[in-house]
This record gives sequence, structure tokens and C-alpha cells, in this order.
Amino acid sequence: MTVTVDASPQEIRSRACPDCYLCGSPGTPLYQGLRDRLFGAPGQWNLKQCLNSRCRLVWLDPMPLEGDIAKAYTAYYTHSDSSRKNGVGRSFLRQVFHFAKDGYLARRFGYATSDSGFQKLAGLVFYLSPTYRAAVEKSVCGLQPCPGGRLLDVGCGDGDVVARLSALGWQAEGVDVDPEAVKHACTKGLKVRLGDLESQAYPASCFDVVTMNHVIEHVHDPVRLLRECHRILKPGGRLVAFTPNLDSRGHRSFKDNWFALDPPRHLYLLNPPALRALAERASFKLQSISTSFHGSHGIALASRAIAHQGFYVPKSVPSLSESLRASAFSLAEWGLHKFDPSLGEQLILVGEK
Repeated sequence: MTVTVDASPQEIRSRACPDCYLCGSPGTPLYQGLRDRLFGAPGQWNLKQCLNSRCRLVWLDPMPLEGDIAKAYTAYYTHSDSSRKNGVGRSFLRQVFHFAKDGYLARRFGYATSDSGFQKLAGLVFYLSPTYRAAVEKSVCGLQPCPGGRLLDVGCGDGDVVARLSALGWQAEGVDVDPEAVKHACTKGLKVRLGDLESQAYPASCFDVVTMNHVIEHVHDPVRLLRECHRILKPGGRLVAFTPNLDSRGHRSFKDNWFALDPPRHLYLLNPPALRALAERASFKLQSISTSFHGSHGIALASRAIAHQGFYVPKSVPSLSESLRASAFSLAEWGLHKFDPSLGEQLILVGEK
């Protein structure tokens, strides 16, 4: 193993990774000389792609050492409390949105968010907006109600999913490696632990569902992570995991400027075959691997900014023209997704123990 010499306390040391993590095949250069386009972490990074046509995993080579990867997260999203991210109050329009959303959740999934026929009728408005509908469905991880069901959100950040699903009747809790995010979650009264999943030593077969929203791509050993998820799930329990889709329209369009490449934080990028191989190595029975165009608007905004100026400022307010172009991209992806379901920006894995 070749390790870079640390020239300064800020530099991220790395090791060579010439071969595929999943199948051992050699990799071929995909993109080279990439920098952190979001938070300015030091270093230049290269991506390789597996030459095995049945895998095609993409990974960083060199790859940051586990002991140094935290240096890439000093200004990351999870350091801010989501309850204070936009400062938008519950205006009349926002109340209308939540009224319709609760009606949609009751109609689409059967959650006890409404027993009003009018409210369920109002939920139909989401069928007129695929973007909002995808966001609402992802907000519950596509899960049907399971009152009292025990759910663990791995990489929970400041606890948005934990809070949302707890309010819907789940016995939800979370775990995250970011102390600031965990502190924010705990101040909201949520049951959230600090550390990686394995260090929590949960009993075997204790959860009905494990969810992971864009976690797999961040960890050095995703097979080990999924095996631990498998161990703590009850027989018949379900894993629901989201990760960027390497085969998405966004990647095909923006290539090395694609927002979801996110070097050096995204260590691996997957397509459906690679995700299938990953789940099977962790002993999961696959229920489905699908894609969603959710997030395509934001990805188009960020990717265009990276292409034009070399960086993107998260949570920046776009101009009207930029927003319209991103909306057009998202609408086109929604339409194309109907004919080619592989084009969505996110891969969704549903696996069963």
C-alpha cells in the first residue's frame, strides 16, 4: 500500500487503489485532477472505473485514508441544523402545502395523517407536480405504515428522517458520525447516537427497517456496513438505501462537472450492477433496484455552476434564468425517465433479510 506523505496538518493523506473494490478487476482512468468544488478540501483527486462490464464501479484513486477523511467534512452540510436552514415560516402557502402533503401520504401510503376526504382529494395535486411528489415519497423512504415498527436511520445527520417517521408512528432512531449534527438532533429530543454503526453494538435482529440516505458512497468499506445492517435487521426486515446513480442523465450530461462526483467525500459511485453486487455480497435478498429523478433540479443547478465557474456554493440563491434552466432539465429528465428508468439521479436499493 502506497501512502502519501503528509506535508501539513490540513493535507488529506491517501493510498493507491488501482483495482476494483467489488470484483478486483483493474480500473481505467475516468476523470483526473478533480478538486473539491463545494467546500475547498485540499488535494487533487482521480476517479477510476472498473473494466468489468458487469460491475463498472467508479472509485477514487488515490483514496483518502480513513484517519484523514474527516478533514473533508469540516464545513459539510450536517454541521448546520436543518430546522434553521431556510428561515421560512409556516406561511399560508406552506400550510396549504403541508395540508396537501398529509392528504397525499394518507392516500398513497395509508398513513393516518388524514381522515378527511377533502384533504385526501387535495393530495391529488402532487400528481400534477412530479418533482414535489418524488420529494414527498422520499421523505418517508417509500415505506408503508408500521405503527411501533423499529427503524434506524444510518447517517441521520440532524435527524430530519428520524423526526418525520417518528411523527408517522415509527419507533425511529438514528446514528451519525458528526458530533455537531448529533448535538442538533438531541436538542430536538430525538433518539440519536454518535459514532459509526458497528461501534454501537446493536443486538442482532432488533430493527424492522434500516434506512440510509446517501451514505454508501462515503464509507471505505460499504460491504462491511451493509453486512452490519443485515445483522441488526429482523428476519424479513428491510433495508432502504439511496445513493447517486452513475448512469444518470446528470452524469451523462455534465460528465466531470457532475455535482454528485463530490471528490474527495464520495469514495465510490455506483450503477445498478455494482449496487446489486454490493447488496448480494452483504447477503441481502433484493426486492428492487430503481432510480428516481428526485434532486435533478438541484443537481442541474450545481453542475452548471461547477462547469461555468469551477465551484458551487451550497444553498446559494440562483438567478431566475438559472432556476428556469434547471427546471427545464428536471422536467426533461422526468419525461425521459418514463422511457428509460435507468436515467434517474438517485439509485434506490430495497433489500430484505
